[in-house]
Amino acid sequence: MSLLNIISGDFGNVIELTFIDVDTGQAADISSYTTTKSMIFVSPAGVSTTKTAAFKTTGADGIIKYTVESAFLTTGNWQVRGQVSTGSAKLTTVWHYFTVEA
Repeated sequence: MSLLNIISGDFGNVIELTFIDVDTGQAADISSYTTTKSMIFVSPAGVSTTKTAAFKTTGADGIIKYTVESAFLTTGNWQVRGQVSTGSAKLTTVWHYFTVEA
C-alpha cells in the first residue's frame, strides 16, 4: 500500500517499506534479519509507537509489511520507518512522511 489516500480510522490496510542498499540503490536482502521486524510510527502529537512487522515474502526483496489496526491512525501528519535486526546487527530505513485525512 502506498502512503497516499489514508483516511483516519481506516484499518486492514497493509503498509509496506523497502530497505535500500545505499551502495547499489537496490532493495537489500534482509532475509537473515529475523530477530525483530518492526515499523516505528510517530504520530502528529510526536508520540512514537513501535508495531511488529513481517516480511512481505522471504525478506530477499527487502520489504516488510504491517497491517493497520483499528483506530490506530488518526488525522494529521505522520512519520514511519522500518527496522530489522539479528544479533547485534540492525538496519533502519529512511523516514517516510504521510498525511492521514479526516
